[in-house]
Amino acid sequence: MFVKKMSFNPSSSLFCLALATVLGIDKSIWEEKLELYRSFGWSEDDIVSAFKKQPQIMFISKKKIKRMMDFFVKESGWGLSFVSRYPSLLLLSMEKRIMPRYSVTRVLISHGLLNRDVNINTIFKSTEAKFLEKYVIEYQEKVPQVMQAYQEAKFLEKYVIKYQEKMPQVMQAYQCAFSRCVVD
Repeated sequence: MFVKKMSFNPSSSLFCLALATVLGIDKSIWEEKLELYRSFGWSEDDIVSAFKKQPQIMFISKKKIKRMMDFFVKESGWGLSFVSRYPSLLLLSMEKRIMPRYSVTRVLISHGLLNRDVNINTIFKSTEAKFLEKYVIEYQEKVPQVMQAYQEAKFLEKYVIKYQEKMPQVMQAYQCAFSRCVVD
């Protein structure tokens, strides 16, 4: 069995999730998604490693995989190894979580308040309250742009979600706006 060959512990909940994932996806769709991950430069080892950490990455739509990988690999500059180390980031919402937090992080890094090698996974995975407290409220007096970046991203999120299906350019413009975040 494929899941057992990947060294999942059969008594773990991750084994059940991996099994449900493998059984829940048509073989042709599975192959298309593998090919999509490969097209971004992931090796078989990268794919297996990511799947073992987060089997649900195979349930993500091809469109979302492409958007998320484009962002994490090309726009943010974090690279392939970052995404394979933290595959659960692919499950997060680009509009609701990734872009607002990315814009805040960029502002803080540009002002020397965060290290470039800050644990981005922690930033993206923390609760909204913890993120606001630790990265927005903590720095808003020193760098007012941090609150502005967060609020603008949250404001735009509503419109991007509402109109992105009707106008594909909206998502592209949204990502473009935040990849050139305000840097003083």
